[in-house]
Amino acid sequence: MQVRGVGIDIVEVRRIEQALDRWGDAFVTRIFTTAEDERAKPPHARSARLAARFAAKEAVMKALGLGWRAMGWREIEILNDPLGKPTVTLRGGAQRAAERQGIAAVHVSLSHTRALAFASALAISHPPAR
Repeated sequence: MQVRGVGIDIVEVRRIEQALDRWGDAFVTRIFTTAEDERAKPPHARSARLAARFAAKEAVMKALGLGWRAMGWREIEILNDPLGKPTVTLRGGAQRAAERQGIAAVHVSLSHTRALAFASALAISHPPAR
C-alpha cells in the first residue's frame, strides 16, 4: 500500500453551534447523513460531535486532493465501527475521485474538546499487482 494523500482540519465547535442556531435541521441535512446525525446525539455533545465529523469530511477532501466544490458533503460519511473506530464511506463524486486516483481506503482519526474539533485523514492506494 502507498499513501496517496493526507488531510487535517480543525473546527471551532462554536461555529457549528452557530450554524445549528441559525439554520437548524436545514444545516444538518445539507452536511450530514441521517446516520451521522444519529451518531452525534445526545444533545449535550451534539455540536462537538458534529464539529468533529465536519472536520473529518474536510480532512478527507484534502486527502483526496479535492475541495468541497468537487463533491457533496453527504458523499463523505463518517461513522464508527462496533468498537468505536471512525470509518469513512465514499459515495458519488467522492468515490469516483478516489477510484480515479487508485485510492482503496481513507482512514480518519477524530478528537474534540468543548471548544475545538480535530480530524486527520490518510488516503491509501491498492497494493501493487504482482
